[in-house]
Amino acid sequence: MAAVRDFADELEGYAYLPRMFDKARARLSGDGDAPPFGCPLDHSCLARLRVYPENVLELVSGNGDDDRAILAGLREYGIPPATEAWFDARATEDELLTGVYLKVRPRELLDELQPRPGQRVVAVEEGEALFFLGDRQMRIVRFGEVVRVPPELPHRIENIGEPPLRLDWLTGDPGTSPGFVPPPPPALM
Repeated sequence: MAAVRDFADELEGYAYLPRMFDKARARLSGDGDAPPFGCPLDHSCLARLRVYPENVLELVSGNGDDDRAILAGLREYGIPPATEAWFDARATEDELLTGVYLKVRPRELLDELQPRPGQRVVAVEEGEALFFLGDRQMRIVRFGEVVRVPPELPHRIENIGEPPLRLDWLTGDPGTSPGFVPPPPPALM
């Protein structure tokens, strides 16, 4: 198994990136013993940066072990400054280990979500959404994907794409979803 750096390692102030880059390298090399790339913690980091797993895999593939070149590539995608994207990866991982997290699948794999009582399943029918769960977890959910939302933590949803966001609440609706925090009303001009 390839060495994977610690949760607390940073790169130019960006939390967790060294570990995520190591996991991406392991995936690209076929190392099945390393922690898997694309876990909920990776997605929480990616959501803060507003990039996708395939962006990281492409940059890691093209830049090998050069973390600074990978970061430069992410900056070309327009990631926010490290101070805005920083998060406590260890605390987020601890929260994830409780089993309360957003589970996302392509729409055609809806059956894999297996919602438990009280959980809501939401499909993104148009646009891209940023789902927040509790104080730490974030996940980008794109057109054609479905997400299982657990009720144990407060959650909210923001539109982050150009087209308007259109959701289909496959089980329940936002008005009956425990923990749902509606977005603030638009500012009046």
